[in-house]
Amino acid sequence: MSPRHSIKLLAVAVLATSILTPGCAGTGDAAGSAAGQPARAAPAAMQPVKLPDAPVAVEPGPARSLADPTSLAASLALMEGVFDVDEAMKLLRAIDPYYRVRGNLGYQRSLERIMLILEDGGFADDSRADGGARDVAELHDFGPVEPAWTPISGSLELVSPDTRMLHSFEDESGIERTFVCVNSFPTPAHGIVAPLVRYDGSKPPEVFAGTVVFGRQPTGTLFARAVQQGGALGVISGFLPDYNEPETHRDAIRYSKVPYDAERRGFGLNVSPASAESLDRLLGNGLVYVKVTIAARFADARGRTVVATIEGTEPSAGSIAVVGHLDEPGANDNGSGVATMSAMAAGYLRAIHDGSVPRPRRSIHFIFGAEFECSGEWLKAQTKKVDMALVIDMVGQDQALTGSTALVERMPDPGAIWDRPPLDIHSEWGRTDSLRESDLTGSFLNDYTMAAMRIRAGNRGWNVRSNPFEGGSDHESFLDRGVPAVLLWHFTDKYYHTSLDRLDKVSGAEMTHVAVAALGLLNHFAQAGPERSMEALEIVMDAARRRLATEAANARTRLAIPAVSENPAQAGAVSQRERTIITAWARWYREALLSIEHFDPGVNADHGEVITAIDEALGELREMERAILESI
Repeated sequence: MSPRHSIKLLAVAVLATSILTPGCAGTGDAAGSAAGQPARAAPAAMQPVKLPDAPVAVEPGPARSLADPTSLAASLALMEGVFDVDEAMKLLRAIDPYYRVRGNLGYQRSLERIMLILEDGGFADDSRADGGARDVAELHDFGPVEPAWTPISGSLELVSPDTRMLHSFEDESGIERTFVCVNSFPTPAHGIVAPLVRYDGSKPPEVFAGTVVFGRQPTGTLFARAVQQGGALGVISGFLPDYNEPETHRDAIRYSKVPYDAERRGFGLNVSPASAESLDRLLGNGLVYVKVTIAARFADARGRTVVATIEGTEPSAGSIAVVGHLDEPGANDNGSGVATMSAMAAGYLRAIHDGSVPRPRRSIHFIFGAEFECSGEWLKAQTKKVDMALVIDMVGQDQALTGSTALVERMPDPGAIWDRPPLDIHSEWGRTDSLRESDLTGSFLNDYTMAAMRIRAGNRGWNVRSNPFEGGSDHESFLDRGVPAVLLWHFTDKYYHTSLDRLDKVSGAEMTHVAVAALGLLNHFAQAGPERSMEALEIVMDAARRRLATEAANARTRLAIPAVSENPAQAGAVSQRERTIITAWARWYREALLSIEHFDPGVNADHGEVITAIDEALGELREMERAILESI
């Protein structure tokens, strides 16, 4: 039976169970519906409906047999021995001591370590690349010259009404290194002693001149008001987001930045919840003095970036980008990302060179640099088509220790605007409110990536799900230029952006899961071919059925709520909203199906069969949309 025929048969079953049978969503992760009643049934016949308040695993879509060498499952299986987690962890241990900020010394040394891994894997620098495929690792200097900040040491002491060390570090590898904010200017070697005052936004900023200001607001907010406007020497922040669990992690110190200000030459400090409570208490009892000592240096630098390219066999086939940002000092954010990427690139190239993996048709670029800048500047320099991007950011979190979940942040789809469980659950990073329906462009990449992650999860007990688009990493650079891109990450991590994001929170097994899934996806897409296109079509069409069936159940549930069903005006408004959502999803998935036409860049005898299958899937999707709209 051909794939498009199996698609058609399954569609009939889904339509029969999820649309024509009242109260059935047709999938185990649907949001729920009225039990056995039409959408507008009388309230007395209604049963209580409880929407899930926790992630619900999406049932896997159709997966081709592992025995099929062109299948996504076979591609992941081929990557099992390609990724060397020991190589990744060795690199991570080497770069974790550095306080990595764009262009600073630790950042530069970390890039050198990455280059060593890549060269050991077979990448040449451009001067030595000759003949055959050009598998090259190159250094590029992107972006403007800016001051690069490196901390050397620091301390914050209470000197009155009693004497006590609150926080300190003797070198940039110290546990409490994040208490000094990026771009803080150094003090005299003997430090400065100054009165500590509480921040009060109702007072004119000039009252803070000559003092150190303490508040519970983020350092950036305090710095702008007290230092830049008021002339304070510096600020101390006791802010720690709720997802960091400040009541539990009493010694966690936030990582943050303040603006570079060569005129004011002030500083920003973060303190732990325990220290913040001490300062609060002391300030309530009278005059408090603190001593601040900071040793730091600035050096002008550009945004140095490493680009490692595995050349494809077909120059016209397009390319793939894999991006990880090196700046930020956390072991997980994003030491785990660049370490995973380095071992992925080196291992994949070794496998190509030893013949265990065929060379891809599409070229693959692994890009390491400063967040946003490395991806944005690299894209500006491209003359060839980029077909898709994977962003690897925070992928090593030990789920048991950090409380995180492995996530695929989808490129913008209707779930980013109308987010509802069970298929749309935002992380604590939070939704973006800037998206409009006109910003949404359908692509096969969302469901294709989740299919790879689900294959890897299998029965391994690996917790993975997707989240609607939220933004905040390099995938935005690609999306802004119309390139499909998804983010592989972990959240909520209770140690995120704190002093506690160190090596003991990293899991090699977690990095391996992400690496094998990502490599399997890259290899599958880079090889392309009509068989792989057809599998992508099956994956996307299965996801489309599930989505529309779930949204149909959501619509029936909301329309059956007594406050809605008994009020014609409310019923009309809710009905219109639900129809808008269903129409938006149907449109998005039609675009996703059409994007599969470009999955395989070649033109061959089987390409027409792929186009025919896409056309049939589009017809089925239109029929399903029509049936759902008529049912509500």
